[in-house]
Amino acid sequence: MGARKMIFASLLLFTSLACRFLFSNWEEPPTIISSPFESPRPFENEKFSFTIPAGWQTMEELWGQSQESQKDYYALGVEEIIMITNARVQADGTYSSFFAIASSPLAGGTDLDARFHQTYDPLIPDLREVSQQKFESGALSGLEITYQRPWGEPWWQFHDLWLEKDAVIYVLSFHASPNDFEQHQDDFDLILNSFKFK
Repeated sequence: MGARKMIFASLLLFTSLACRFLFSNWEEPPTIISSPFESPRPFENEKFSFTIPAGWQTMEELWGQSQESQKDYYALGVEEIIMITNARVQADGTYSSFFAIASSPLAGGTDLDARFHQTYDPLIPDLREVSQQKFESGALSGLEITYQRPWGEPWWQFHDLWLEKDAVIYVLSFHASPNDFEQHQDDFDLILNSFKFK
């Protein structure tokens, strides 16, 4: 009887240790971060305004503190002013879609078209699905480019609009994973249709 109890106790201990080991390495699947902003709201600074879609947050709101802007927004030679995200986490731990505005003074003797091509032409060998054209929508006009590029591990789908106002370049940049870009189009349209220079 004592030997049976020892075998049973040993099996219980072994099972307990095995369960502890298995479940200590268990990772919870990523969850959707809920946003406290359930309706669209305005964003304004001294140069422009636009509407932030419902469920989107600025990076400062998301992280709960002021974040240093990316000095050179995705190596395009323009400084990030604001970035917002829909705050949904994908399976790989990244957020699923973003919108940013970045700017740079337009150097004397250079026009928007020349600066646009100086920026993208060297990148094109590393990009895929590239499409460029003139952009016009209401009072806004400039240049646009759609492309996919790797940044870190994943590829991202970008749609960048280059505008000029008072000798300053403004880049309105939308990006998401290539498979998810279309599902965010309504939010992207809301942002773009609401964008205004002051």
